[in-house]
This record gives sequence, structure tokens and C-alpha cells, in this order.
Amino acid sequence: MHDIVSWLIGVEATAANLYAKAAVIFREDEDFSRFLSIMAVEEKEHEQLLQQASASISDIKMKKASFSLDGVFRRKIEAPFTRAWQLLRSGELSKETMVDILAEAEFSEWNEVFLYAIDTLNAADVEFQKAVSEVDQHRINIQQYISSLPDGESLIQRAKRISQPDSKRVLIVEDNHSVARMLEALAVDDVEVVVARNGEEGISRIQQGHFDLIVSDIEMPKMNGIDMYIQALAVDPTLCSRFIFFTGSDKPEHLDFVRATNTFMLPKPSPVRVICDMMNDVLDSTKVPHGSTFH
Repeated sequence: MHDIVSWLIGVEATAANLYAKAAVIFREDEDFSRFLSIMAVEEKEHEQLLQQASASISDIKMKKASFSLDGVFRRKIEAPFTRAWQLLRSGELSKETMVDILAEAEFSEWNEVFLYAIDTLNAADVEFQKAVSEVDQHRINIQQYISSLPDGESLIQRAKRISQPDSKRVLIVEDNHSVARMLEALAVDDVEVVVARNGEEGISRIQQGHFDLIVSDIEMPKMNGIDMYIQALAVDPTLCSRFIFFTGSDKPEHLDFVRATNTFMLPKPSPVRVICDMMNDVLDSTKVPHGSTFH
């Protein structure tokens, strides 16, 4: 986890420096320059928060990791900044391209990784909730600014991968807020994602409508994932082939149930690539899911 935090601190610093530099480059456009300066300050605050949380936590107090980030995923997050710096150095960075880069970066999985890192570092609840609120407001400010530009709305829709009315539906059942947000961010393009905080809420969602994929933790308050699975199959028996357990549980009874029902399961932590591949494969009924499964 320390490796992820160190990498993320570097990304936050890169973003803060880029936004600050771009604010100078575009200083003749006062509104845009002011907006970029604000973004730079906020990214610097994110960097400092990660540094403080990392310095004050021991391995013993750190929460168990749920995700591992491979090189491909990290390069995907870094790509908009790499492109921006290359254009900036060559003197070819236009406002239009900078806005596009900003949207691509800020509406990627980057901010969810930030929240996941803060949560895993076992930040106090009030500190974590403050970070969630700041990240959400950060994105709202970006969306409002971009939406005010010509063709801004269509850019936001592309960046946020807004689902269409006939999109496939994914249910994420997870009591950890940062893990749920990360799974939601990892979902494939053009799907509708619904999040439930426990099995009781999850079964209520299943009773209300069809889902093409359900990703669920096992150990949760009110109703665990296995009890929800059993009740879900009573509602729709075909869900057995569209269900993935994503859990840190190693209890023999849980593993025995997964094997006995031949249900797909991914352990925490799992690489984001494996998680994405399995979700994609389940959503594509012509494929058989592959990944770290326990059958």
C-alpha cells in the first residue's frame, strides 16, 4: 500500500505543478487562469493530506488493501498529464486541449484511488468524509466550469461515461464507501451502476429491477453477501452466473459455499486489471469469466 501512496503523491504533485504552470501560460484568459490556479491549490492540498496520513500511520493500523494497481493502470492515470507536459514544453498546449486533458484526468479513476488510499491509511472518519466532500466538490467545480464552455456538456458526458437508457445495469454491494466508489469507477463504459451498502439493501435493489452483474462483498452488516445471494436466486435464478464475490473473507464456511455453488470470487486485494476483466466478461454473456476465481 505504501507503494500506491507514494505513486499517488507523485501524481498529485504532477497535477498541481501542471495546473499552476498552465495558469501562467493562459494568464491572458483571466477566468481560465484563475480556475487553473484554484485547481492547483486543491491538488497540492490532496498531496499534503496523503503525505500527512502516510507519515502518521503504521503498517499495523493500516486497513487491509482491496486493490493492487499494475503498471498499465498507473500509466492510464498518468497519460493525460504526460500528454499535457509534452505539449506544454513544445509550446503547443491550447486551451481546448488543456480543458480536454483536465476532463480526462479528473473524471478517470484517479480521484477514487485517492479516496481509497486515504481510507486504507485508516484516516479518522471525519477526515475521510471531509476528503470525500472535497473531492466531490472539486469535480462539481470542474464540471461547472467546463459546462460553461462551448460544447462543454458533450465533453463532460464523454469524460463521465454517462450511461444510456438501454445500458446494462451493475449492482455493487459493499459497505466500505471508498471500495464501492472504486468499483463503480472501474465499471465498463456505458453501464448504469447502482450501489448498496449491505446485503439487505442489495436484495431490495434486486427485487426492484434486473441487473446484468452483481459484485458483492461477503462480510457486511445487516445481511451478509451469502444470505443475499441465496435470496437473490429466489428472485431470479439466472443471477448465479452474473454474480461475483469480491471479498477479504477467508472463513472456511464462506470459501466452501463459493466452491459448492461454483460462484465467481475475487480475493481482496486483486489487481484492477483482473477485476475489470472479470466484470467485462460477465457482462459479455458470450465469454466465460477468467481471473483469480475460487471454484
